[in-house]
Amino acid sequence: MQPCFIALAAERNKHKGTEMLHRRRPHRMGRNGGSLWRIAVALLALCFAAAACTSTGADADASAPTPDGEAETATTAAASGSRERPTADDYTDDMADDDSDEGSTGALGGAAAEEDIVAAVSGESEEMADEEMSDSGGGVRLESVGGSSQSGALSHPAEPEPEPYEPSQRRRLAEPDNFVDYGVNPFVDTADDPFSTFALDVDTASYTVARNFVEGGQLPPFEAVRVEEFVNYFDGGYPDEIDEFTISVDAAPSPFAEDGDLLLRVGVQAPHIVSDAIQPDSIILVLDSSGSMNEQIGTPDDRSRRIELVYDAVDLLLEGLEPETRVGVVAYANRARTVARPAAVGRDHDDLVRRIRRDVRPDGSTNVADGLVTGYRMAESEASRGRHVLVLLFSDGVANVGATQTDRILRQLGERDDIGLSTIGVGLGPFNDELMEQLANRADGSYHYIDNHDEAWRLLGGDITSFVSVAARDAKVQVIFNPDTVAAYRLIGFENRDVADRDFRNDAVDAGEVAIGQSATALYELMLVDPDSRSRRSNETLAKVTLRYERPASERITELSATIRPSDTHRSFDDADRHFRLAAVAAEFAEVLRESWFVDDPSMRRLRTEAEAVARDFRGDSDVAELARLIASAQRLQ
Repeated sequence: MQPCFIALAAERNKHKGTEMLHRRRPHRMGRNGGSLWRIAVALLALCFAAAACTSTGADADASAPTPDGEAETATTAAASGSRERPTADDYTDDMADDDSDEGSTGALGGAAAEEDIVAAVSGESEEMADEEMSDSGGGVRLESVGGSSQSGALSHPAEPEPEPYEPSQRRRLAEPDNFVDYGVNPFVDTADDPFSTFALDVDTASYTVARNFVEGGQLPPFEAVRVEEFVNYFDGGYPDEIDEFTISVDAAPSPFAEDGDLLLRVGVQAPHIVSDAIQPDSIILVLDSSGSMNEQIGTPDDRSRRIELVYDAVDLLLEGLEPETRVGVVAYANRARTVARPAAVGRDHDDLVRRIRRDVRPDGSTNVADGLVTGYRMAESEASRGRHVLVLLFSDGVANVGATQTDRILRQLGERDDIGLSTIGVGLGPFNDELMEQLANRADGSYHYIDNHDEAWRLLGGDITSFVSVAARDAKVQVIFNPDTVAAYRLIGFENRDVADRDFRNDAVDAGEVAIGQSATALYELMLVDPDSRSRRSNETLAKVTLRYERPASERITELSATIRPSDTHRSFDDADRHFRLAAVAAEFAEVLRESWFVDDPSMRRLRTEAEAVARDFRGDSDVAELARLIASAQRLQ
């Protein structure tokens, strides 16, 4: 009977955090409710026990589940796809500090602590939650490691397919706009999967698209809302170092989460002075001149044709470029044509702007593929001379002639490390957000949206270095949560930026690009094993955060890491940094608009109060004041 007892005890320990998760959040369960889930867990435990009892000739260690055990990860909503998890050995390696300085005990407490973590994850002891994992230093700890590419050639089973996410009240999308619902990330039981890995994203289009809807008198379709793009529309306020990225990690209770939960902020700041950054020597403009670009855009107080907004945006871009930057122009409707061959823009770009206004006139269908292929052939000619090239697409994305799907278009373009593709969306109804976002994400660029002249100025006016440059390629973040302190976690946003955990150090896997001076923020909601641990067990670690990226010019792989402990967290939301509170407000606004299951106050009463308080803290910042106004307007539209 001893094997049966071990199996039952291990299974009970493995689901301890899960049971707490569902006990605390019965209203956030899936459609089947908590009782059915508990029955399923009980049956699963019996199956494990029966298997342990009937097995013969097995090793003694085989009766305890491993971190890759067959039990289903606990969730309260569905993720957009499954992920694969590293083994316990990988977990142990990543938890350790990468440096070997004298006196170092490891990021989460050294070898003894790592053994405790592995035991806790694999469910071998019910007492592990009481073991302390001491960090060697105080506060957030940061380290930098330069290294070569490593490939995670491991074989792990994928997690079970979760139940599809489905908002309670869907706002049906009005044709012919095209957005994609990537779902909402679930809570994940830390004992089941302590790793969270994603590609950095600094796009901002979703926020301006939603703003356009709200200012037009309607709530945006939930498919149009991507939380990370709301958060990253605003600067994170992180410290800036010369020639090196920085990681900032802080946490505080959130008024938008349940009592005892923490909101964790992971911030990455690109330096403003970078030795290995790349700025394009040539820029190829690909301009949509189809008939839909003649449609009106903007609010009743600020109306203009889409093409007029493109003219003004191009004028701002050219004015901000270095005189030696070469610029070529391609326009497309039914087919593509060359408007201007690449040439140095010089200090007087007025002639090129006049030529664009004269020769790029809206008419005909939309052959995006032909426009991009022609633009890429022009870019390849520039790249063959040793120049770094950025292709910049201005369009409403409504491809209706030639190749119209992202995959087919990208296959026609091919892959070039020395050519990037960024997209700027213009107009709604019709507008293809999916195409514009995916083209940029998968072709080493960024995606933005301009809905008025002010937004064009914000994006392209003045110093445009942070728009056209590249400070990091294939930037990925991996957060390892400590199951002794964190019962469950949820990444808020980044649903379509997921990276398999085992591919974190696989540099053949595409990730995100970050420009000079840009900041990127990710937010997690954490359910603690012991909500009072912030005061009683201050030496234990909540999480270790690692950033991995390639320096573009030297192609050198760099890693940075930081850790955070319960004692480093703020006591209250009001005590947190104002940028932390701004990120929380922006994220909650997006969560409400996309009808997330994790919103406790869909009426936005508390959200509006907090937004007005943050706006007062950022007095004089027009972007933050605008966010507060948008929240008030959206509340009236409900």
